Amino acid sequence: MRVIRLTKKSELKKFVSMPDAIYRGDRKFVPYMRRDLYCTLVELVLKEQSYTALAVEQGGRYVARLLFTVEPSKQLHIARCGFFSHFETVDDERVVRLLFDEAARLLKEAGATYLEGTYFPYDRDNRRGILKEGFDTEPMILTSYNPPYYPRLLEEYGFHKDFDTVSYHLDYAKYDLERITRVTDKVKKRYGLYVSCADFSKLDREIDDVHEVILAATNDIIFDDAPTREDLERIVKNWRTFLWQELIFIVRTVDGDRPVGVMMAVPDYNTVFRGMNGKINPVSLCKMLRLKRKINSVRAILQYVVPEYQNKGVNFILYQEFYKTTKRLGIVGMEAGTIMENNDVSRKNVEAASGTLKKVFRIYGMEL
Repeated sequence: MRVIRLTKKSELKKFVSMPDAIYRGDRKFVPYMRRDLYCTLVELVLKEQSYTALAVEQGGRYVARLLFTVEPSKQLHIARCGFFSHFETVDDERVVRLLFDEAARLLKEAGATYLEGTYFPYDRDNRRGILKEGFDTEPMILTSYNPPYYPRLLEEYGFHKDFDTVSYHLDYAKYDLERITRVTDKVKKRYGLYVSCADFSKLDREIDDVHEVILAATNDIIFDDAPTREDLERIVKNWRTFLWQELIFIVRTVDGDRPVGVMMAVPDYNTVFRGMNGKINPVSLCKMLRLKRKINSVRAILQYVVPEYQNKGVNFILYQEFYKTTKRLGIVGMEAGTIMENNDVSRKNVEAASGTLKKVFRIYGMEL
């Protein structure tokens, strides 16, 4: 058994397919699109060399893998912090020790003093954390999923909790839509507000408005800095195929048309991706078209209100529109998150909108 640093395309292909053995028979598992992940790794590991990929090899096959980089940490105020992702392993403490011992050695050589994860490359809000609680339900789109033994193995190695993020289940039966509608009608009238869904024919304006709200509402509790206008445009345009404009809501002032609140939910394409089994070919694309029509779950991934309109009922306007729209679309499964555990305002807003705590994802860290 040995740990190797991956430097060849053939090794990255084995890195991509390694989880197949870990999750064989697990019907909740959603594989990455193999070609997309492979191309991303080639760019990050071989061309840019901004990330390092490791694997533990035993008997000619990979039994563990890890991807990591070194960047500044806003939360920890560390100039050179290691961030890891794509961690997968068999249930063996010796394998994990071999993997992270080598990662720690390389990170120290690069000047890193701390290691934290898991975080997805490019986007630390995507698939962040190790699933700690909530194994009884299928993972929603862009959320983490792993075997239940991962937290134990990381803690045995020496990792500790840095913080948790949480997701909530939303329930029509617990949400009094009629009462909330009466409340939101009063809020709209009192503050001169209206709500509409996004209009993709005016995409540049919608991106400007969403970015304006996020920029004003971002605070120290939210993990990362607000995305730039260019970052947001790239995300929206790359994801446009997977976005439904009727699930993106913007609250604006009647006078001046100023955006003051936004909420976005994304269809749970995991149902589609699971059916495609990580492959893009004529057969899987036909499955995608067929399964796409059967999507009946959504995940609310962001909700922001500018400071001067917080605690004035704008969040009720957003959730009222969300519930009304999802009911019309025939949505039966709804999840909101992930939310930083200490973001009390966001958590209380979701709980007031019938949210029940469902999943906990843990960000682990350790001194190097």
